Amino acid sequence: MIVIEKIDDEIDLLNKLKNDIKNCKQEKVVFLGGHFPLFYLKENDIAIENISHWGHFSIYTLGLSCKIADYAKKIGKKIEFIFIVDDRAYEETSDLNPKERSRRRNKLYSMRSGKNASLPDDYKKILYKYKFSENDILRQDHDKRGRRDCLYFSEKILKASTKQIDNVCAREYTEFIENPKYFNKEQSYLIAFIPNRCKKHICDVALTYEIKDLHASHIFMETMMPCTTRKDLFKIGRGVTYRKE
Repeated sequence: MIVIEKIDDEIDLLNKLKNDIKNCKQEKVVFLGGHFPLFYLKENDIAIENISHWGHFSIYTLGLSCKIADYAKKIGKKIEFIFIVDDRAYEETSDLNPKERSRRRNKLYSMRSGKNASLPDDYKKILYKYKFSENDILRQDHDKRGRRDCLYFSEKILKASTKQIDNVCAREYTEFIENPKYFNKEQSYLIAFIPNRCKKHICDVALTYEIKDLHASHIFMETMMPCTTRKDLFKIGRGVTYRKE
């Protein structure tokens, strides 16, 4: 039986994840961190990467990913990062029509595609600090001109999966995990930082019914409650919880 554990603090979390990596048999560790939403504003002709909207979550989870990746690399693991962007949840808060939002989204994804594409400065700074770069990022083929190798995975594209899963969040997650083009379940170990608001969809649907034979550590954190420090993430709301597959 899989148990979800409450994590006391960052040291407790890092120790658990390092131990998971040390004991896993997979040659590659894939990190899903730095998840953030897009916003669509009339005054901007490009979709906004709203990295600060979820409080500390986006920046902090990328930093934690890099700390653990640094350890994994030192013990001989291959490293890969994945950025899944929430480009659908805040569409309805915009005054723009679907065509206007699509145009702004396309402009952003095109800018983040191609051989010389780079991350936002805040994210680059974190990756480069630990001697990682855009070369270590798994890219998604959006099947659109100029977006064949985007640094970002689009939730809207994952949502369009033909898998018969009613729960949208679970469908998106399953589409990524079960697509061998992007993730090899036999050779890769996944460490995923997930918003608490997605916890039930991921745990009760995707991981229970749809995804099999996955080797992973899932960490769930708050994105919807105000907090003043990163330490508060471990104390407020549901806190930080951990589940190992």
